[in-house]
Amino acid sequence: MATWPTTLPRPLVAGYAIAPADANVRTDMEAGTPRVRRRSAARNDQVSVTWRFSDAQMAAFRAWFDGDCANGASWFTVDLNTGDVGLHSVQARFVGPWQSEMQPGPRWQVSAKLEVR
Repeated sequence: MATWPTTLPRPLVAGYAIAPADANVRTDMEAGTPRVRRRSAARNDQVSVTWRFSDAQMAAFRAWFDGDCANGASWFTVDLNTGDVGLHSVQARFVGPWQSEMQPGPRWQVSAKLEVR
């Protein structure tokens, strides 16, 4: 399993958000209240993250993403705060492509959604 490169920074606090996945299945009935049941006890959260990279860090991120991370398809370990016990190592993978914006400096602001298990 790939590991987040130690040469790259942790996500910024600004824009960091956690959205828990819905673990229930809801079935509407023809009459009466809908039936709701638990789909899974597993908790997969989606975490919105933003990083600020220099040009060299952006090049390292792209190389890691394309290679070790298999263009975002592979799980990797990274230190994140998921609201449990502060910063700790979790398994994550990208949900869709990341986006970047050039900032003054030159700096790159990269944002992505991660699925965390």
